[in-house]
Amino acid sequence: MSATPPNSIKSKASPRKAKKVGGVTLEVDLKVESPKIRKMEKVELKRRGFKWGAALIILICLAVLLKITVRESFLNNPQFSLKQVIVKTEGSLTAQKIVRTSALTTGTNLLTVNMHELQRRLMQLPQVKAVKIKRDYEGRLTLEVDQRQPVAWLECAKLGLLAGRPDVGCFIDTEGVTFPCEVVTPAYLALPVIKYETMAQNIPGVAVTDLPIKSALSLLKELQDRFEQGAEELRSIDIQKAYAMTAFFADQAQIIFGVHDLGEQLTRLDRIRLEARHRNWRIATLNLLVKQNVPVTFRDAPDLKDLLDDPITAAVNSPTKNKTTTR
Repeated sequence: MSATPPNSIKSKASPRKAKKVGGVTLEVDLKVESPKIRKMEKVELKRRGFKWGAALIILICLAVLLKITVRESFLNNPQFSLKQVIVKTEGSLTAQKIVRTSALTTGTNLLTVNMHELQRRLMQLPQVKAVKIKRDYEGRLTLEVDQRQPVAWLECAKLGLLAGRPDVGCFIDTEGVTFPCEVVTPAYLALPVIKYETMAQNIPGVAVTDLPIKSALSLLKELQDRFEQGAEELRSIDIQKAYAMTAFFADQAQIIFGVHDLGEQLTRLDRIRLEARHRNWRIATLNLLVKQNVPVTFRDAPDLKDLLDDPITAAVNSPTKNKTTTR
């Protein structure tokens, strides 16, 4: 122990404890040092360093061993190499085009295939609606591609879209999404055509939001449902104005519809067709934009000799009975 003047403490490397006794401050050295103790401390420090070093080496060896095991058991295992790509799809998009877009190559390890990236690439095709990918780790990868099914051709000469041609043809589905034609089959050639010459732009894979197109698709569905029930087959719809469109049928009939209130117009069409079929009249033109005294012409002169004797019109007494108009 050593004595120092009051309020004075010397700073030393070894820990000390200050204790004040009377007017004198005493410093007590709590750490006992000796050559033997210092030697023991160095030996202990070396022992700890050896343990940490050995543990680090063991971890590195284990990591290397694990890497080798994974590489030999999985990455370099021929069992997980891609041998066959199976495409299950139905539509205008060919299986060859789907495989090319997938960018998959024979021998690729199935464990390294990024499924989300593969799905993203396939979904970029405008014909594709949904994709399911399955791998069986026996060298086979299955692509189930749900394609958009066309309901009509979309024709616009201004944009270079021509119906019935695989190079410049364009389909449209029930949602109004357009997509290019990859192949032409007899079934596709039989599809009706929607002509829309004033269309501003066409982006494959994106729905057309123009009201005339939406109305034309609704009209197309309604007329096709009626065709299945025995009505005339629809061949094309020509959108000539923003408020009207003309439907052309297989029997050469031409019927004008408005883009609004299709339900009411179709109801009147059903009544007129029923009356025409009952009297063996063949409709040539019909304008359903007019709500009263609907203009209608026939391919042949209608037989009106017993019109007033018919129960349906007996109560109607009109001096214009020979005019080709209907209510």
